[in-house]
Amino acid sequence: MDYLSHEEVADVTLFNLRLSEGELMLYEGCIDFVLKNCDESALYDLVGCETREELRSFQNDLIKIIKLYVQKEFLPEKYQE
Repeated sequence: MDYLSHEEVADVTLFNLRLSEGELMLYEGCIDFVLKNCDESALYDLVGCETREELRSFQNDLIKIIKLYVQKEFLPEKYQE
């Protein structure tokens, strides 16, 4: 991962980062592990999300990016549809 820049917008810091497809898949896999193995009460302490739906939304965003931009021949089976 490479840091490119950041910007303060209201109470949020937005980052511009450069990530490889492997890094994106790693982060998506970590979210998947948390969703499958952690109960709702641990979510906020572990990842800062209030609900499973919020965390699943972040996961879905990563999956969408992976499916749209990673070359199909390099996609693992779980991203093939």
